[in-house]
Amino acid sequence: MSGALTLLRRSAPFAAASAATLNDLAAGARWCWPERGQQLFGPSDPVDTLLLPAQGGVRVYRVSPAGRELTLRVDGPQQPVELAAVLSGQAWHGVAAQALGAAPQLLCLPAQAVQGALLHDPALAAATITHLARRAADSQRHLAALVLGGVTERLAAELLRHAAAPWPLPTNSDLAARLGTVPEIVSRKLGEFYRRGVIDLRGRTVTVTEPVTLQRLAEGS
Repeated sequence: MSGALTLLRRSAPFAAASAATLNDLAAGARWCWPERGQQLFGPSDPVDTLLLPAQGGVRVYRVSPAGRELTLRVDGPQQPVELAAVLSGQAWHGVAAQALGAAPQLLCLPAQAVQGALLHDPALAAATITHLARRAADSQRHLAALVLGGVTERLAAELLRHAAAPWPLPTNSDLAARLGTVPEIVSRKLGEFYRRGVIDLRGRTVTVTEPVTLQRLAEGS
């Protein structure tokens, strides 16, 4: 239970909840350790659980009738997965989710417990509204980048998000899933950025060396 409490205290919007609310949520939660790449739920699965990654991440995506996958977002550690779906009371997910990372670890919270906590904890309710508004804005930007930008722009933007310090790269497969492309293109683009001196690569750790140039690439110029 202590591990669940620690994770909840570090996760928006749950960090704003009262101690009693957090204790109740942690008491009803359970841990799960899926395999990397394992499907966590599908479009027709019921919305009965909120997933909160502690390690690794979760890719939320849709699959077209032709089998093409579109990544809607990637939720990393401490980011609730499909919180809006849990709180809206919808019956089915309508999207699919896949575990990412070398050793994914997820905290699983019953949907009814999360809904009840929101109704009885005003601070949590207010923080949830802010959190969902920010996530909606992030999703709009991500979808705009997928539709309007190429892989170069999307990869540059992703690298800029981690420009403050050396970043341990996820696998090319995981990074490709985030960017809506394939691992071979990610590998080629990383090599191009390295040869241009925009980034430095040491094993699987990347350091942004030319953030201004990278910003221009992210903007498509």
